[in-house]
Amino acid sequence: MNQEDAIRDDQPGQEERPYSPLDERVIPYWRLSGAVGWIIPMLLLFGLAIGVGGAVFGHLRLSLFLWAAWGVGVIFWTWWYPPRAYAAWGYRRDGKVLELRSGVWFRVVRLLPLSRLQHVDLQRGPLERWFGLASLVLYTAGTQEAAIGIPGLPDAVAQSLRDELVACGGDDGV
Repeated sequence: MNQEDAIRDDQPGQEERPYSPLDERVIPYWRLSGAVGWIIPMLLLFGLAIGVGGAVFGHLRLSLFLWAAWGVGVIFWTWWYPPRAYAAWGYRRDGKVLELRSGVWFRVVRLLPLSRLQHVDLQRGPLERWFGLASLVLYTAGTQEAAIGIPGLPDAVAQSLRDELVACGGDDGV
C-alpha cells in the first residue's frame, strides 16, 4: 500500500472525486500558439545562421544545418508536448477546496481554499476564441503564486465554473 492509498484509507466515507479534464481542443490550440510563438525566434536564428555562420565564420552549410536541426526539434516539441500536458492537467472542486494538477516532467498539485479566493478573471485571447476556449485566472490573498490559471476550458464551462467559484467564495473572498 502506497502513501496515497493510506491517506484515502484514513478518511472513510470520503469518496475520491475524479479530476475534470481540460477540453481536447486545447491540444491544437497549444500546438498553434507554440508554432506562432516560435516563428520570430526561428527567423532571428535564420538571420544569425546566414550572417554570423556564413559571412563571419565561413561555415554557411554547418550553420544552416544546425538551424534546420533546431527547427526539427522545435517542430517535434510543438507537436509532442501538448498531448502530454493535456493528459497531465485536471481540476476538481469540493465544497471548500479547488484542486489543480499539472506537469509533464514535474507533477504539481495545487490546493486553493475557496475561502482565500479574492477574484476570478475569465480570459479569452484571439486564438482561444477561435478554438472556443477560455482560461480562468484565480487570484488569492498572498504574494507568492497569488494567481493560478486553469487553461483550455470550453467557454461555457469556464463561465459556469467562474460563477460557481464566485458564489461559494469565502466571507472575505469574491
